[in-house]
Amino acid sequence: MQNCPVISICIPANGRIDYVRNTLKSIYSDDKYLETSLNDFEVILSDNNPSRELECLSAEFPYKNFYYFNTQCEGFLNSYHVLTYGRGQFLKLHNSQEVFQKGSLLSMIEFIKSIEISKPCVFFTSGFLNYGELMNYTQFDDFMSNLSYWSSWSNGFGMWKEDFDDIKENVEMNSLFPHTSLFLTQYAKKVFVINDKPLFKTQFVKKRGGHNKFQAFSIEYPSLIQASYDSEQISLKTKNKIFNDILYNYLPLLYFNVKVVKRETFSSEGFKQNIKVYFPKGSYWIVSGLSLVIPIKVIWRKIKINYLIKSK
Repeated sequence: MQNCPVISICIPANGRIDYVRNTLKSIYSDDKYLETSLNDFEVILSDNNPSRELECLSAEFPYKNFYYFNTQCEGFLNSYHVLTYGRGQFLKLHNSQEVFQKGSLLSMIEFIKSIEISKPCVFFTSGFLNYGELMNYTQFDDFMSNLSYWSSWSNGFGMWKEDFDDIKENVEMNSLFPHTSLFLTQYAKKVFVINDKPLFKTQFVKKRGGHNKFQAFSIEYPSLIQASYDSEQISLKTKNKIFNDILYNYLPLLYFNVKVVKRETFSSEGFKQNIKVYFPKGSYWIVSGLSLVIPIKVIWRKIKINYLIKSK
């Protein structure tokens, strides 16, 4: 495709205008982006709220590479539809509350340019894996083992447009994890790359909620991992590692945020029963017990990201 951007930053959104505005500011107010051309990237904002609350941002960010769309779809399926508007060589899904760190946009553009010939499967983890660097793999199984449950993170997802166009009509998408459904189709790539550089910073959303996140990570996401194992795309060892990481790390933190300190309002309806589907007996009590100590691990991870990794 001639004259197409290197990268499309595709932002699905519904309300939370102040957070979306901050994310856009982090892109367009970064002095280092001036070192590259506006032609190298585009920003796509897909608003699936009928009220079109976010449309006013088009006037606030009157750049030739910023595009607003009002999309008629339900919930998380917006994460698929926003990608369909992108014209870039690489389609980067981007959470509306994730702001770019200074210099991250230029770093990302240069990274995509450096791999545009080989076109590997790429995932961004923003320092959460505690490596702070690029990691290359030749096997999807090794790639997934190291990503673990972070493969569910919508902000980490990206796909080459030509790959997206090839499969977008033939993927049965999970309604909560459409991006993961797309991502797991890329198992046959020859090269896989995790970019663990700390490129983004999450804005804290007060009383965040809106769906049953406990069901999402006890039923929906595990079902996608189970399907990958059943299709022999990942090994039993990798499947078990991902499930164990969900059980011993992700779910205790979610439980802590929702049940202990009540900083989030996600529904937990049916959790005691749902966790029995993919996880061993007694898992509910493991999650609730670990929720009391998991904050220590999170604090240490943030210290590593903010001080140890960034100092590399």
